[in-house]
Amino acid sequence: MSSMTSSQGLGSTAFLAVGGAPRPAALRGSGSSPSSERRSRGAGGSSSRRPQVTSHDTPANWTALTACLSLAASLAVERKANRRSATRASVVGLKATDTDVDLVAQLQLEASKLRAEVVSLEAEQDEQLQRNRLMLFRSFDLDSSGGIDDQELCKGLQELGLELDSPKATKMLRALDKNGDGKLQLEEFHLQAASKLIKEWRAEERAAENAQRALERQSKELESEKQAEQEFLASLPLENDDAGLPTRLASVLAYLLPLMDALRYGVPLALAFPFLQGPFSALFLISGVFNAVPLGLGYLALLIGMQSLAENTELPKLLRFNLRQSVILDVALLVPGFLGSAVSFALDAAGTPVSDELAATGNSIVFVLIAACVAYSTVSSLLGVAPTGLPYISQKATEAISDTRPNDEEDGSGKL
Repeated sequence: MSSMTSSQGLGSTAFLAVGGAPRPAALRGSGSSPSSERRSRGAGGSSSRRPQVTSHDTPANWTALTACLSLAASLAVERKANRRSATRASVVGLKATDTDVDLVAQLQLEASKLRAEVVSLEAEQDEQLQRNRLMLFRSFDLDSSGGIDDQELCKGLQELGLELDSPKATKMLRALDKNGDGKLQLEEFHLQAASKLIKEWRAEERAAENAQRALERQSKELESEKQAEQEFLASLPLENDDAGLPTRLASVLAYLLPLMDALRYGVPLALAFPFLQGPFSALFLISGVFNAVPLGLGYLALLIGMQSLAENTELPKLLRFNLRQSVILDVALLVPGFLGSAVSFALDAAGTPVSDELAATGNSIVFVLIAACVAYSTVSSLLGVAPTGLPYISQKATEAISDTRPNDEEDGSGKL
């Protein structure tokens, strides 16, 4: 209806545009009535019957009117088609909405069916497990007493391929028997728990076996080391365990080297205690013989000679040890010399040189320490016992002469 109204409105508009409407001015300007108008038309019509054509009834105006009417009709058809398309889209949308609602409902129904099937399958599986458990329990319960003892448990597990002896079966029964009646009822019978216990026991056994093998390997390694040591000792020359008087005296004389080298540190003591001047004079006399050799080659020759004698495996081991220890003591005297020089240099750089009292005290301490080591070694050597009580020094001396094997007859008392 609206389309038709629109078409008519467009047609009227087009008609007015081409001048088809009656002219109101002509009507308002005429004061005669309709009857007089008809009479005038009748009088004039006798002379001419042709209709009067106004200016707006030309062919051009009719063509424009036709075009406008065609345009109005096409617009009406287009609007009608648009309304039909919109209506069709609305119908399709409603149908699609209904289809989505149906699809969701169908999916929900399928999901509920699947849940019901899952619950049903779980119930069936539980029932099947209970039936299997009952059948397995009856296969273990050989006497159909309603309980499984240790012998039945052992036999049943062995038939299933699980290695188990009677003590372990008894142990497993005690572990699974919750009520403590000495038998396994159906609610206490769990094959998974039994298998777990067996696996744990096997793991413990493997751990124990590994520990035992580790101990055996360690024992074999110790035996191999001991055998290698014995073979090494067997390859060494037999040691000379002579500890006679010549050996003891020679061992004492070996300590003249560190004493002569320490004389420069003991001068303050000799000046402070006159009774020490006699021994100091004798030591200075012996030291003068070696100092007579230019460039200190006398002391160097003595040091090298004592070192060579200490390496001679044919000499008594007591003498070799004392020779080596005296050489190490003499070399140790280099340490206080370096320390004293460093302290003097530092104090001189600071503008406070070392006082004579401090230098005398330090030198006296060094000489007393060397004299104490020599005295201990002398007394021990005169007793025929190796002086192995000096920390670090005796250890290094022992390691240096461990190139001989001991005699089988010696008892080891007072020996290296």
